[in-house]
Amino acid sequence: MMITCLIEDTGTLKAEHGLSLHIDKPNLLFDMGQSNSFIENAQELDINISKVEYALISHGHYDHGGGLPYFLKENKKAEIYVGDGAFYKRCANDNGSWRYIGLDESLADNPQIKTLKRDTKITRDCTILTSIQKFFPTPKGNNKLYKISKDKIVLDDFKDEIILVIEKEDGLLVLTGCSHRGILNITETVKRKYNKPIKALIGGFHIKAEEAPSLIDPFKSIEEIYTGHCTSKRAYNILKENLDNIKPLHTGTQIEII
Repeated sequence: MMITCLIEDTGTLKAEHGLSLHIDKPNLLFDMGQSNSFIENAQELDINISKVEYALISHGHYDHGGGLPYFLKENKKAEIYVGDGAFYKRCANDNGSWRYIGLDESLADNPQIKTLKRDTKITRDCTILTSIQKFFPTPKGNNKLYKISKDKIVLDDFKDEIILVIEKEDGLLVLTGCSHRGILNITETVKRKYNKPIKALIGGFHIKAEEAPSLIDPFKSIEEIYTGHCTSKRAYNILKENLDNIKPLHTGTQIEII
């Protein structure tokens, strides 16, 4: 199995603030960045987006699902999974300045899009988790992120966030977009559901430097960790100084899972 990062904030190919990961077996796309750059990078890497069979948008933010209209032009067959509420209007409050950060609402009724309200197995080994239990605090960065619910602007609870778990014989692969519901909540939910070790954890953790120390001990039991995007550089450096199993995620990174 090969996991290729098609979009991340940094890298040698086209980079942008966002995330997109491609898995070759099954042929699956996890997130789509904010533009068509993930498609252009895929072409450079000989990955045919039109042949993708399954696609996920981890949550309703533009940097993970902004590429959706471009994907729909390229691919007419894949089922695209989103969590319930992914197409709510969303905005960020940057010190009093509001900006829209949601998805294109006009695409919500596209027949390729499947809204999930419960954990769903999409292949023999792949399950999308919608139910993330809360054992630990959620990221501090969530406190400036809002959604519009019943015509009211409220803090986003990210109930639409979905996680991909792939079962291997020797453990689990966990893919996450931004971990707005808390990366430790995600890993603890996965461990309790499957009672198996996490072999690889890949994605953004949405943490600042002061939040990184709490991850060090829980992360020691994970074989491989690849993170970037919304994991701050200072947070990554703290984790890297204390963990041998963590590596940076960049546009173009390829991860072979044996």
